[in-house]
Amino acid sequence: MKWFQFCILAIVLLPTVAFANDISIRPFLIDNTMVARESADETIVLTSEYENRKSIVYATVNEITVGTNGEIKEFISPVMTDRTNTVTSWIEITRGRIELMSGESVEIPLTIKVHPFAEPGEYHAFIGFVETKKRADAESIAMRGDADGVIVKITVADERVDSMRITNMTVDRFVTDTNTQDITVTIENSGDIASAPGGEIIFYNNRGAEVSAVFVNNEDLTVQPNSSRTFAATIPIEDGFGRFKANANLSYGQNQTASLFDSVGFFMLPLYYLYIAIALLLLLLILLYVLARRSQDGQMAADAGDDVAVFIRDGHNPNPKHHDIDLSK
Repeated sequence: MKWFQFCILAIVLLPTVAFANDISIRPFLIDNTMVARESADETIVLTSEYENRKSIVYATVNEITVGTNGEIKEFISPVMTDRTNTVTSWIEITRGRIELMSGESVEIPLTIKVHPFAEPGEYHAFIGFVETKKRADAESIAMRGDADGVIVKITVADERVDSMRITNMTVDRFVTDTNTQDITVTIENSGDIASAPGGEIIFYNNRGAEVSAVFVNNEDLTVQPNSSRTFAATIPIEDGFGRFKANANLSYGQNQTASLFDSVGFFMLPLYYLYIAIALLLLLLILLYVLARRSQDGQMAADAGDDVAVFIRDGHNPNPKHHDIDLSK
């Protein structure tokens, strides 16, 4: 909410003399930017413009909704429970009777203590001051929007951290069936905010050309703080052979967008290629076996042909000399 809008609101709804019966209130607006667990002390000053009259005033606290042009749209019944998003439970102010003498000014202490686990955002409250003798009547008048007072705007800064990382990205080293083969990405949330990471995994061939892509986390599943989640996607390459690379390009974040990157390589070998390779290997083995048998048979035949033929000439002398070979023995 911009300052000039609150100024318009103050001029329209909170005139300089806040009460028609001459009790003024300062300031018109309290605007604080705070963080969880922080506290702030403020002071509201009530001044009686009456002459010779004692006034009794009660303070009320209501949560309000404020429109885009600064006007109060609704008074919300007070909730005293200590909730992370209930601004009325963060405000401490006296609930007892406040007495003002003629011409007197009274300082009313106001303490704001933001809940330790307050949700970031803008909160608006209205602290009304009603001149009446009963607290119940003061609260009823404030709920009707007939009270004058101070608008309190509290902006709780978001100091939570978005932090995620890819802890694992896996796919089979050899992919044989893309219809059932998944590539998985595990993301860990080490921050303070639940977030739904998303993006795509891009696939490249061995020449570095992009061949396909697949989206990750189309369901917008969130990863809670201090936990991890694994996302799976089916490889979208219907036909291919050789080495491929998958690059994950994901983003996450609520306060600001951050990116996640990782990559993994794999080989695609469709089943029919595998069957052809096995068949060729078997044919090669059979061919080698046949060639080996033929070589062995040829060697055996060659060994059998190495015998020496001996011929005996007619008219050989049966009584060999000492230098002759006796073939009869």
